[in-house]
Amino acid sequence: MTVAQSLAQHALALAGGHIGVDERAVRDAIVDWFAAAIAGSGAPQSTALRVGMGPLTGSSSRIVGTDEFAPAPVAALLNGTAAHALELDDIYAPGTFHPGAPTIAAALAVADQIGASIADFHVAVTVGYEVGCRVARDLGPAHYAHWHTTGTAGSVGAAAAAAALLRVGSAQVAHALSLAATMSAGLQQTFRSDAAGKPLHSGNAAHAGVVAALAAAGGITGAPDVFEGPAGLAAATGSPTSWSHSLAPLAHPLAITQITVKPYPCCGHTFAPIAAAIAAHDAGVPLGEIDSVDVGTYSAAIAVAGNAAPRTPHERRFSIPYVVADALATGVITADSFTSMSDDAGRLMRRVNVNVDNSFERRFPDRRGARLLISAGADTYEKVIADRPGSPQNPLSPTALDDKFADNAAAVLGVRTTEALRQLRSGAERVSELFVC
Repeated sequence: MTVAQSLAQHALALAGGHIGVDERAVRDAIVDWFAAAIAGSGAPQSTALRVGMGPLTGSSSRIVGTDEFAPAPVAALLNGTAAHALELDDIYAPGTFHPGAPTIAAALAVADQIGASIADFHVAVTVGYEVGCRVARDLGPAHYAHWHTTGTAGSVGAAAAAAALLRVGSAQVAHALSLAATMSAGLQQTFRSDAAGKPLHSGNAAHAGVVAALAAAGGITGAPDVFEGPAGLAAATGSPTSWSHSLAPLAHPLAITQITVKPYPCCGHTFAPIAAAIAAHDAGVPLGEIDSVDVGTYSAAIAVAGNAAPRTPHERRFSIPYVVADALATGVITADSFTSMSDDAGRLMRRVNVNVDNSFERRFPDRRGARLLISAGADTYEKVIADRPGSPQNPLSPTALDDKFADNAAAVLGVRTTEALRQLRSGAERVSELFVC
């Protein structure tokens, strides 16, 4: 059995109800996705993309945060980009992967086009998370060293979700996954500078997934061994793997129950250092006496978010030294934290050193933590965050998630925010009813 065939069997088993869907987990994922996508719909990347695509008429899938429609693949592209634009979207830590942004964007676009029920939408989202997260976990850190897994594995998860809604057979699901793999992309270099293209990785993955599913439904075939073949996805991206997770039997816990929800609008690698710095602020560490701040964490965090001299809002979202300094100065990290740099944060940032701590390196990628050691005159302060906030080991409360939705959606939805959350939580029967959002 090929990897694509194994994943297709898992998708059909979930779609057929052979293993139960966790309704709470899938509703949480969808609420979190809408929080990110609604807020991100007004981001510069989202606005520029809509302008660049030009007027879209005679279409049947809605664009979140607007009154516009587009063909399903284009809606997936636009919504997938918006969901990733502000660094608010969820994470699957074992795969170093943002599953929700591309998967839910693809599922929503197809579900809206065909008039799907909420129940079918929930199943499709669960299928997409399971398939995408298994692929991401198998590709692993070697893949993530140069590739953005959200753009690669995200395409495959998006295709699985779209194919589940189209109710195609096992062979066509496998072809959809194969076609999505060959259309996947996303380079790390894109977000190691002030470039604005990172959200397009998610948007492209959602678009590729929908196109792949529609193409397979229409009869286009994919290479059966596109994942494991000698010139397949793993080989091409330098990711040696036995595909053990993709080939493993379907069982609980499902991937969608193992998701990290972002409490801060920035790179997830910064969360444990932020939490440690906020704790230091709350403990009353005197800013004026701080001589040095040492952050110990895992190497991937430093590679992606080790920028010691960020100059722009985008770069500050990917800078452990900056977020630690700002959290020490203010005790909070919000969207406003990145618009400009205060004098206190600028002064403290120059005193922050980030190094690899082997105790956290050994636990990566499944678990993400950090140690903060502050020297302030004759005193020292130490704080260890074993697991970053929002992770399965250190989760946000249901109230905190609903508050995240309200905080991020209110600027767009206004008085409709409460009704939108009610529909997402329990009120809707058809996907079309979610577009209070």
